[in-house]
Amino acid sequence: MIKNRLMAMALGVSFAFGALTAGPSLAAGDAKPLPHSLTAQEREVIKSGKYLENKYRPFLHKRLKKPEGSFWMPAEFEKCEGICFSWAGYSDLLTKLIVDSSKHAKVFLGASSYNQSGLKDRLVSAGANGENITIVPASLDSVWIRDFGPFFIHTEAKKREIVDCLYNRPRPNDDKFPATIGQMLNVKVHPCKLILPGGNFQTDGHGVAILTDVVFDPSEGGDPNMTKADLEKYMSDYFGIKKVILLKKMKRDGTGHVDMFSKLLDDRNFIVGYYATPADGAAGNFDILNENAKTLENETNGMGEKFIVTRIPMPKYDGTSYSHTNSVFVNNLVMVPVYGKPTDEEALGIYRKILPNHIVKGYDCRGIITANGAIHCVTSLVMADPIQVKEDSVSTRALGPGALAVSFKVETKRRLNPEKITVHYAEDAKGPFRQAAADRAYGTYTATIEGLDLRNPVYYFITIEAADGSTARMPVESGVTLTFDSVK
Repeated sequence: MIKNRLMAMALGVSFAFGALTAGPSLAAGDAKPLPHSLTAQEREVIKSGKYLENKYRPFLHKRLKKPEGSFWMPAEFEKCEGICFSWAGYSDLLTKLIVDSSKHAKVFLGASSYNQSGLKDRLVSAGANGENITIVPASLDSVWIRDFGPFFIHTEAKKREIVDCLYNRPRPNDDKFPATIGQMLNVKVHPCKLILPGGNFQTDGHGVAILTDVVFDPSEGGDPNMTKADLEKYMSDYFGIKKVILLKKMKRDGTGHVDMFSKLLDDRNFIVGYYATPADGAAGNFDILNENAKTLENETNGMGEKFIVTRIPMPKYDGTSYSHTNSVFVNNLVMVPVYGKPTDEEALGIYRKILPNHIVKGYDCRGIITANGAIHCVTSLVMADPIQVKEDSVSTRALGPGALAVSFKVETKRRLNPEKITVHYAEDAKGPFRQAAADRAYGTYTATIEGLDLRNPVYYFITIEAADGSTARMPVESGVTLTFDSVK
C-alpha cells in the first residue's frame, strides 16, 4: 500500500484514508511518517525518468519573474517573525518545539483538514501561547518543512518576498507550501527552477552561501545537468548571493545536507562537527568533516573576514548519523538536538560559549534522528526585516527656535555604517528633504534637525545602511510627520 501511495504522489496525486484522491496529504494519516531520506520506492521513481520531467513541467510555458532591484537574504541567526512546522508526524517532539517557539515568535503550523480539529487547543493545553499560533490549511506529505519551505528575501523597497525552489523529493503536496504561506502572508512568491532543499543552504546574511555538493547528485533528487555556473547564477538572480562555498557531503546521513554537520551561529562563527576517531563515523566521514572544516577556515564571509571555526563533537555512528548542528534559532532561543549521548553536554556548552546572550536548550531527538533529520529539518523560518526602526521608538525634543533632536533605536544583528544613518526632513510632504546625520550614544541614535517653522508639520523618514550595503527605510510610506509640541 505504501509503495502504491508513493508512486501516486510522484504523479501528482496522493492517498488519504484509504482512497485515491487528487489532493489531501497521506502522511498525516499514516502510522509511520515518511523519512527525511528517500524511500526505496521514491528512488524507483527518480530512476524511472519521470521525476525531473514532473518537476520541470510547470515551467514549460511560464516566464519566470526574478526578484527586481537590490535584495538580500537574511541569515537564520537574524530576527525572525515566525517559524513554520508541518503537522505530519513526530507530534511529541513538534509539540515541545511549538510550545517553546510560540513564546519567542509566531508559529505557522501546516495541517490538513483531518488534523486541524482541536489542534490549537491541544497545543495551548501543553503550554503554547495560542495568540502566536496560526493553523495553515495545507495537505502535506511529510514533516521535513525545512527542505520544502519558503526562502525569504528582503528588497530595498522594504518588501519581503519568497523564493520557491523545488523540493528534491517526489512529494508534490510538500512542494506547494511556499505558495500557500505566501498567499496567507500576502507576500510575492518567485517560483524558481532550482532543485534546492533548505537543509542544504546556509548564508552569512552578507551574500555568501554554503552548500554541499549533494545539490548536483541525481541519486538524491538533484539535477545531473546543472553545472556550478548554473548554481551560482540561480544564487545570484534569486538570492542576491555573491559567493558560493561548496563543501563535501557526508556519507550515510540520509540527505547529504550541510545542516547535518555545520551551522553558522553568527556572520563569522561556524560550528563544524568532528568524530573523535575515524571509526566513530561512517566510513570516510572523519576525513570529510576535517576537510570541510579546513575549507571554511580558509574562506571569508561577505565582509571579507575569515570564518572562525569551532569543532563540535558528533555522536558515534551506529547505523544512524547523529547531529548536534541540526539546530534552529527562534530569535533569542536556540533549540539544539540531543540524544542521551556523552556528547550532549559538551555540544550545548559550545553553543552557550559562542552565544552567551541566547537561551540554549536541548531537545531529545532520539525518536526522529533515525529518519535522518532533527530540529532544523522540521522547522522553516519566516524572516523579519533584518534592519528595523520601531516607529514607537522615535521621539523628539525641542532644542530651541526651529530645532529638534530626533532620537530612535535600531534593531539589527548587522554591523551598521555609522556614516549612513540619516534623518531626512522637510516642511512639505513632497520635499525637498534635507538630511541630518545621526550619532549613537547608549544604544540610541540622535540627529539634530534645524531651520524649521515648528508651527507647521515636519515630514520625515530615516535611512540606514549596513556595512555590507543592505539598507532600511522607516517609515516606508511618504507623508509621515514627526510628533512634537507645536510652537504657539
